[in-house]
Amino acid sequence: MATINTKKYNFLLKGSNSKALLLIHGITGTPSEMRYLGKALHKSGYTVFCNTLPRHCDTLSELKKVTWQEIVDACAQDFEFLTKEYSKVFIGGLSMGALMSIHLAHQFPEKVSGIVALAPTVFYDGWALPKTKVLMEFLWKIPAIRNAMDIRESWPHGLKDESLRDSVHRFYKDAKAGEFSKKVFLFGSPFFPMASLYQHHLFAKVVKREIAVVKNPILVIHAREDDMTSLKNARYVLNSIGSNDKTLVILEDSYHMITIDKEKDRVAQETVKFLDRL
Repeated sequence: MATINTKKYNFLLKGSNSKALLLIHGITGTPSEMRYLGKALHKSGYTVFCNTLPRHCDTLSELKKVTWQEIVDACAQDFEFLTKEYSKVFIGGLSMGALMSIHLAHQFPEKVSGIVALAPTVFYDGWALPKTKVLMEFLWKIPAIRNAMDIRESWPHGLKDESLRDSVHRFYKDAKAGEFSKKVFLFGSPFFPMASLYQHHLFAKVVKREIAVVKNPILVIHAREDDMTSLKNARYVLNSIGSNDKTLVILEDSYHMITIDKEKDRVAQETVKFLDRL
């Protein structure tokens, strides 16, 4: 069987100043969802690094094997790689990547210069989620069931931008769980394994125990109409974190995937403004 080149969409953009930012994409996602933001930060002088998370951009069967500990280890290595060369290193992430940013700040409190939490996902409670979500949270505790169930990504796919949403939807609706498509590099997995949701759930519990002692400056950006995770997630992060330097930006014309949705320029502008003052 041919090896899938999961590194295809990684990027390291060397900047002109002494500051760097590690970007972390969401679980089941891809570095492509962080590239627009990365390019904007690079244009402002920052070095930006974004790697494919372990077992991502690969087959569905491989994605199901990922553990939150694997993701932590990989992101910690990426962060330490940047600290060897840059005097200030920030961490930013989308969804689960936002929680990973907080966790790494807890792990490296003196080395993380600031956190950018984009649509942080502590719990799934968005308006587009089915009412059967409660049943799912019971089923994922049973290993045989969580390892067998794959949830097809459904409308609106975290996107308010209709043109982009239509492109994603065409790929997702025809995707088959047993087949691999190279479009996964662009759009992420068309299926969300229950096993991955469970890993996210376990990791969120870890971050909830740690967040009160995290003192690093933080910017939280969240869409008011987030279809996956309500604004309560952002408020939870802001109310729980130990930092005195915390900022919330609420977007009015986006859904969950704020780094590529209709207000992606605002996300980039607010991020640059936050980093520039630290």
